[in-house]
Amino acid sequence: MVAFFLLGIYGRVAAYLPAWCVSLLCALLAKVALTTSLRERGMRRFPWAEDSDIEDLTTQHVRFLIDVFHHLLFLGYHHRARNRVTDRIKRKGEDHLHEALKDKGGVILVSLHLGNFFWALSYLTGTCPTNLVVRGESNPRREALGLRMRNKMGIKTIYSEGGALKIKERLKQGELVAFVIDQYSLPFFYGPDHPLKEIVPRVAQMTGAPVIPFYTLQEGRDIIVRFLPPLQEISPSVLEGMLMQMIRENPHLWFWWRRLGKIKRGRPKA
Repeated sequence: MVAFFLLGIYGRVAAYLPAWCVSLLCALLAKVALTTSLRERGMRRFPWAEDSDIEDLTTQHVRFLIDVFHHLLFLGYHHRARNRVTDRIKRKGEDHLHEALKDKGGVILVSLHLGNFFWALSYLTGTCPTNLVVRGESNPRREALGLRMRNKMGIKTIYSEGGALKIKERLKQGELVAFVIDQYSLPFFYGPDHPLKEIVPRVAQMTGAPVIPFYTLQEGRDIIVRFLPPLQEISPSVLEGMLMQMIRENPHLWFWWRRLGKIKRGRPKA
């Protein structure tokens, strides 16, 4: 409880600091973080990137995580956060999304925990009602914090547990439903044959909604949201291959890269 209270104070202060001050603070925190076990965990080598400079990759990734943490605090505590999101976001391939929405039906968006995807979703709320499918946090205070940030930015929450009817209803109303699918589709978490891999294909088949992948990159101070054409084939293998390609191209921007090769077996907690 004390930690969340202090986090609230820190967030309210950090959200209003000048950009140069936040950048300096993030650089300092990154140096501190690299002296902890976070660096050791990050040094685990990619099984398909043996020639990579893992130490440099770890350094980049830790700094990225700290930057994203402060971006989330900004969304949660700054009174004009939406204006900053609109200014910082650059879009590529957005015509694919607009074309899919012309039929007045909803669109299924699929991404992974890559880049500042939460800012990307915050931008989308100004384009169309946007829902994010999430799995509830086991820590109620952490869940409350995440829900507060989503509500503040206009992102509707659909909990995956028992959420099928709500997903179908929102798509029928012409809304966007976003899945962050690396936790479902990649074999490193629950094994290669886990039923979670079928979630997006089943929703697409059930609703007939188009499936558009998007991913979020960083170029200097700009946050780049890139939309791909609607998928012609929607299968676990296609989704897995697409996600792996995104990770290979931008490994330091993937939140979960240090867990590669560590397969988590069994069913996830509800």
